[in-house]
Amino acid sequence: MGLNAEDDILQDFLVEAAEIVEQLGEQLIDLEQHAGDAELLNAIFRGFHTIKGGAGFLGIDPLVETCHCAEDVFNSLRQGQRALTPDLMDPILQALDKVNAMMDALRAGESVEPADPDLLQRLTEANETGPADCDAVGSAPADDAIAGSGEVGTASSGDEITEEEFDALLDALHGNGRAVAGAASGASGAGDEMSDDEFETLLDDLHGKGRHRGNPAEVASATASAAGEASPDTGDKAGDPSRIAAKSAQGETTVRVDTQRLDNIMNLVGELVLVRNRLSTLRSTLANDELATAIANLDVVTADLQLAVMKTRMQPVKKVFGRFPRVVRDLARNLNKEVDLVLQGEDTDLDKNLVEALADPLVHLVRNAIDHGIEAPEQRERLGKPRRGKVVLSAAQQGDHILLSIDDDGRGMDAEILRSKAVEKQVMDEDAAARLDPKGCYNLIFHPGFSTKEEISDVSGRGVGMDVVKTRIAQIDGTVEIDSEPGRGSRITIKLPLTLAILPTLMVILGQQPFALPLASVVEIFNLDPTRTNTVDGQLTVRLRDRALPLFYLRDWLVPGTAGDHAGGHQGHVVVVNVGGIQVGLVVDFLVGQEEVVIKPLGALLQGLEGMAGATITGDGKIALILDVPGLMRKYARRH
Repeated sequence: MGLNAEDDILQDFLVEAAEIVEQLGEQLIDLEQHAGDAELLNAIFRGFHTIKGGAGFLGIDPLVETCHCAEDVFNSLRQGQRALTPDLMDPILQALDKVNAMMDALRAGESVEPADPDLLQRLTEANETGPADCDAVGSAPADDAIAGSGEVGTASSGDEITEEEFDALLDALHGNGRAVAGAASGASGAGDEMSDDEFETLLDDLHGKGRHRGNPAEVASATASAAGEASPDTGDKAGDPSRIAAKSAQGETTVRVDTQRLDNIMNLVGELVLVRNRLSTLRSTLANDELATAIANLDVVTADLQLAVMKTRMQPVKKVFGRFPRVVRDLARNLNKEVDLVLQGEDTDLDKNLVEALADPLVHLVRNAIDHGIEAPEQRERLGKPRRGKVVLSAAQQGDHILLSIDDDGRGMDAEILRSKAVEKQVMDEDAAARLDPKGCYNLIFHPGFSTKEEISDVSGRGVGMDVVKTRIAQIDGTVEIDSEPGRGSRITIKLPLTLAILPTLMVILGQQPFALPLASVVEIFNLDPTRTNTVDGQLTVRLRDRALPLFYLRDWLVPGTAGDHAGGHQGHVVVVNVGGIQVGLVVDFLVGQEEVVIKPLGALLQGLEGMAGATITGDGKIALILDVPGLMRKYARRH
């Protein structure tokens, strides 16, 4: 069926259901490790049940049908009527994937396709107590207490309930656990609280087949309330007054805001930062103490506002990490390997744009670690290792950067094998390969088409994708490095800025023109001594701590008409930058200093110009181009 994606009730349902589905994904993988956990079984059952109820009210029958079949499986599991096995978990996870796909279709305003009948049949056959009637969507038998409770009992015998019956159910559900005279006496029983089973039956009666004729806004509110009460992350009694009060208080302290509004606010703060930079520059030219004090105060307030707005855009990296237990579980089964995943630093906050941009590169790196790194269980035993391999995914904040690392205890990488493969695949000649240090050899895996695996798999195959991973990380001003030890494992470290909205840069001058180098790529700076330069294989180098550092004059590339002006002993300054794990020196005429800038896109004529990340306005009002160091090297540097 098709639903209008702008419908408020539908949007509320999708938001609530998305949170539940995210929790279900984590809970299902956790359940596989703790199959007898009664709390987990109940929480997962409630999760599917709550989504089914909301979908039933909206008349989304395919979604109701899928959730109902999954719910029946967990009903038999929690009653001990069958045991959970990996073969049973497979169709359950596939059902959750289908639920996700249906919700994506609803968000896009598209029609919802029913689940594969074979999948529903596999779920139906999972119940040893007899085939579940998955066609009887949304309905469940009312228990005896409710069936004999006056008005509520009549609701369970039909497909619909009247508004009076609906109000009575709401009173029974939210009336602090106290029975409402006549209408819900059976549901509340003799005590002040309703049991879990009574609560579930009330939900079934409340949702029926999902085609209530009452006030839609009123029913939607009830649906949202029921979803909150049946949240799968709690085992509290549904009618606990203190719990309801706590949830109500919590609701008053939070508000949902469209992310576009946050982006607009961040853009305005960026403009304010530019004005602050301009005023700070003018302050030094104006001999007015009062004005200088006012500008200093503005500087402090702007910095605080910038930090506050940045925090509103932050999301815990758990948003990215949450998908990996499922990725590792499915991949390990596919490759017949045994792998444990350890997540660390999930509460580390990251800009929401970075969270979205990181998802695919991290998935590929983790898959690559399992496919190429972790050995088969039998091979690990022969090597004296535990049968189960381990992958550690961690995040930590370090100053104004985030460090992400993927560690595995697998076979590791041999620098000599990588070196010989580079020559074999004609990535470089023997002399150049011989000069590579181990870290340089490890970085060869990011070369397009480079793979050391003899047998190609459909998981991380021919090396395709590792170069894309590196490019994607570079696009968000990140760097990636590899450390490895043969037989012990590998570590891939990704370094990222906290935010992409405001960029710390090193302002430099070439000729008379200012340029900005992203500070994240700058390693160190020193004065150029022409007597320490040499030409090796046609490449100008400078000696730095007993090693040859490739040297490039930026003015030759970026300032037309001044190429060669550095001849005859021009000194300048060398800015050492990290480009894909390799350090090179860029010669500039003058250093201005560090400055926070806001990246402005280039105009239509310059859009996509390689080597340029954008433009900004400097503190003295000039326009400065922001350099994309990897792009510059690709466009101008000669390979030697």
